Amino acid sequence: MKPENLLRHLNDTHPRHPDTPRWRDQLKSEPGRVAPTRTSSPIRVRPWQVAIVAAIVLGGVGLYYLTQINLFPSQPFPCVSGTLVYHWHTQLYVYSGGALVTIPGGIGLFAGCAEPLHTHDTTGTIHVETDVSRFYAIGDFYRVWNKPFGSPTQMIVNGTALPSPTASQILYDQETISIYYTTFA
Repeated sequence: MKPENLLRHLNDTHPRHPDTPRWRDQLKSEPGRVAPTRTSSPIRVRPWQVAIVAAIVLGGVGLYYLTQINLFPSQPFPCVSGTLVYHWHTQLYVYSGGALVTIPGGIGLFAGCAEPLHTHDTTGTIHVETDVSRFYAIGDFYRVWNKPFGSPTQMIVNGTALPSPTASQILYDQETISIYYTTFA
């Protein structure tokens, strides 16, 4: 056993032995028995560690600001980023000359951004997910879709024909809207 470890051995292995205090004092008084106190080595920060931390922080800050600004200037509405006020689904059918028009999926969805009005698939279900307290109309969806509302010949909402088709028809949850056009581009 190394001489500098004898004192630690005595304290760790024989702490209750009746002669331990006397032996401890005797060993402490002998030169070379007590190991020199070590100062802890300083924490070394390497440049590559600083670079990684800086990249993570800058990436996080950049991602935050990208979600706050409108990356797509043609978007009619800002990205939904907060707690949803409501999440509704409206079913839309658009007919052109009597033939059903397929409403594309992914309308209003961009990388890192979902507009309040969007579609996930080609079923015609409009998802109305908003973090502001306001209503949206069918004309708002057409703006997101980047199509003109135009002049439909007929509009049926939940089985009832409207006297005159209007882009200001509010979208409600579980509502079905059918819009008929002579031609729809």
